[in-house]
Amino acid sequence: MTNMHHMRSEMGTAGAAIGPEENKGIGFPRLYDLLVLLLTRGRDRAYREAVLDLAGLAPGFQLLDVGCGTGTQAISAWRRVQPGGSVVGVDISEKMLAAARRKASQAGLDIAFHHADAAALPFEDGRFDVVTFTTVLHMVPEARRSLCLREAARILPPGGRLLLVDYSGPVAERRHLSARHGLHGQFDVARLRGPLVDAGFERIEGGPLNWLGLHFLRAVRA
Repeated sequence: MTNMHHMRSEMGTAGAAIGPEENKGIGFPRLYDLLVLLLTRGRDRAYREAVLDLAGLAPGFQLLDVGCGTGTQAISAWRRVQPGGSVVGVDISEKMLAAARRKASQAGLDIAFHHADAAALPFEDGRFDVVTFTTVLHMVPEARRSLCLREAARILPPGGRLLLVDYSGPVAERRHLSARHGLHGQFDVARLRGPLVDAGFERIEGGPLNWLGLHFLRAVRA
């Protein structure tokens, strides 16, 4: 189990916003996908769909998936924003991005994947309607988390939505074993409510995702 715990602690590094000079992210995309499959007991698609339900996507929406990993969630999201919408993924890991591009190409989908740091996104102001961070921010050093939230605010227009999915709650009360260890156990997404307000978000709400001990925060750009 020790190795599994170590592997699970890597789940969010795909989008860790600590700069490409300091971190290259996950280097084992096939193993990553297998790990997610194991942790969700073969229901990884249902897990991704639960996340996307919270994002409130609709046809015509422009979505940015930060820490997109191997592209599974981005591909599921693409189907929800058609017709007329688009999905863009960013990640710090070139190997994960290569896997994501292969998946999208095999599915015949036009999804752009970019190598980028979440604290310095290469997009113009107000570019997207929705921005998602799924199991990413627990891997970002605390000093840089606010930078990521400010960047998300910058690329959203007023009324745009931000969705954060990550670990939360007292460690002793976390039911899923993987939510208690390493960086997972040290992180509580609920503590980002204040930084979200400071970054320019309002109407902040949250709760359990009912998957893997994860919780969500959802907010609207003021």
